[in-house]
Amino acid sequence: MTEITRETFYSHFGVDSHMRRSAVIDMMQDCCTISRSTDEAIGPMMKSGEALLYVAYRQVDIISQPRYRETLTVRTGIFESRRVYGRRTTVILGEGGQLRARSYLVSTLVHASTRKPINLPKDVNDRIALCEPADMELTPRKIDLPETPGKVCEPFRALRCQADTNGHINNARYADLADELIPAGAEVSRMRFEYKASFVPGELILPTVYETGSGCVMTFSNEQGAVCAAVEYLWL
Repeated sequence: MTEITRETFYSHFGVDSHMRRSAVIDMMQDCCTISRSTDEAIGPMMKSGEALLYVAYRQVDIISQPRYRETLTVRTGIFESRRVYGRRTTVILGEGGQLRARSYLVSTLVHASTRKPINLPKDVNDRIALCEPADMELTPRKIDLPETPGKVCEPFRALRCQADTNGHINNARYADLADELIPAGAEVSRMRFEYKASFVPGELILPTVYETGSGCVMTFSNEQGAVCAAVEYLWL
């Protein structure tokens, strides 16, 4: 597995004095970026700019809150590779080894020029280093919507500051968008993100919130009414 350390600072914390959920995902992404760029099999494709990585699904379990100025250990590795997609496990540990958060995601490599999925040759796929997944429930990739109608919220536009080097809204930013739609101070134990299509800066995003007995589900649709992303939050 790939391991990095990160210290928490003021910029990582929100108005409730808790570490922002998007900051947790940012740290996970940093470790994942290093992991894939140093992988013997896919690293050269990433470094050359031939391939990009798209996240299709992410689950994050928040176990305990990091402290201010705490040194966190982030570990990640791929635990399954199916040539056209892979599944990755990531954990964040506190200074005493306490589990702060754990995650698994499903992602695919795409051609930088066409943005179409890459079907890795078998010999390349077989060289990808695999690890054991974190001890956690691996939830389904599809987020089901409640049967009851949702609340249509005020639309907003995707911003340039939310985009990454791929030119679309980074997957971690959906945690920021979703946090704006839940009650202030809500305690979240699990987040699930299903990514269907990418928003680019300037596009209008139409959010809808569905209340559930244990949390809520949100959809982010484009102006044509197509759901581009779905998010599920579970409360503590």
